[in-house]
Amino acid sequence: MTLPQTFDQHSMGSLAQDGFRLSPTESGSAVMEIFKNHPDTHHICIINARNIPVGVVERQKFLSLMSSPFSYALYHKRPVTLLMDDSPLMVEARTPILDFTKKILNNKISDINKSFIITHNQCYVGTATPFDLMRMSYLHSNRISDTLQTRTITLHETLHKIQTATHSISAESRSLRDESENLSERNRTQNQHLQESDKRIKSTIEKTQDQNIKMEESRNYIQHASTSIRESCIKINDTIEKFKKISEASEDIGKILNIMKSISSQINILGINATIEASKAGSYGAGFGVVAQEIRSLSHMTSESLLRTRTLISYLQDSIHSCSGSMCDNSQTLAGIIHHVEKIKRSFKEFEETALVQKEEINQLHQIMQKLNVSTAQNNETVHNTNAICDNLFINVSELAQMTSNMHSLPAHYNLQ
Repeated sequence: MTLPQTFDQHSMGSLAQDGFRLSPTESGSAVMEIFKNHPDTHHICIINARNIPVGVVERQKFLSLMSSPFSYALYHKRPVTLLMDDSPLMVEARTPILDFTKKILNNKISDINKSFIITHNQCYVGTATPFDLMRMSYLHSNRISDTLQTRTITLHETLHKIQTATHSISAESRSLRDESENLSERNRTQNQHLQESDKRIKSTIEKTQDQNIKMEESRNYIQHASTSIRESCIKINDTIEKFKKISEASEDIGKILNIMKSISSQINILGINATIEASKAGSYGAGFGVVAQEIRSLSHMTSESLLRTRTLISYLQDSIHSCSGSMCDNSQTLAGIIHHVEKIKRSFKEFEETALVQKEEINQLHQIMQKLNVSTAQNNETVHNTNAICDNLFINVSELAQMTSNMHSLPAHYNLQ
């Protein structure tokens, strides 16, 4: 009989053997014939028309019964139902072998020697003997033993690998802890440097603010000086114009002096003529001669005064021209100074703008340094947590190493070969 494919090797269906079967209407002689011709047959299954087992005839029990006086004559023509065990051991084909074995071992000791019928949905599948069950149990035990031995070896190798990995992890944990401590020390040093840099940046910011204030004051001073110089230039230019007007007036005075010089010369000539005429008149012209002499003296004095006045006016004109030239030079110099002052003022303004930009950059750098300080503090906390994790990992690895060392000896204690 072909077994269903759903019966795996660990189910009772794998033990089913299609032995001899008889219907309930067969006689005892049919049983005797089978046992006589087949000495290795230990049982015969009795199955009804619906393929449902109703009993089993055991060889030993049947032969024992037939050995009694008159038994053969009594039973060889009687129905086989009178000779069968109507309460045979039956098991579902899908039942695991181990479960059925446990059930048999928990039953009466006499059940161990009985054959059993394997069914599927109450229909006949086959029969099996306790020997078949013992053989399959033995094979199954061997497979379990081999599997367990293989698993033990694999476990041993795995434990060895775990032990090796544990030592490696332990070494790496120590190395990581050392590196964490070094990193923590470097973070502390970096934090000190950052704090020092932060102090210097704050000092630089304060100095920059002071310099900005001083630069603003200097720019105001320069602007005030530039305004004063412009006003001085205006006054100098006004003075130059006045000097020009004085020079023009001096020239007009010189013209007047020339006229007076001409008049003085004419008076002197008139005096000379009057003297000549007085000498011609003799005693009558003596008084007129005195007057003529006074006129000549007055003309001479006027000429000398005009000469000295001209000299003074000439000196004054030269001085005015010299002062005017000097003041023009000074005005040009002041204009150049104003130009340079404007450049300096623009430079100060640019420097002030640059200082403001630098101040902003320094403030940003200060903020970055503060964030870096916070980050360094967080790194220190992380390193502290990492050290704690490493310590816990080292403890766990040590415990795991001890456990694997203890488990390493299991195959020696439990030799399953």
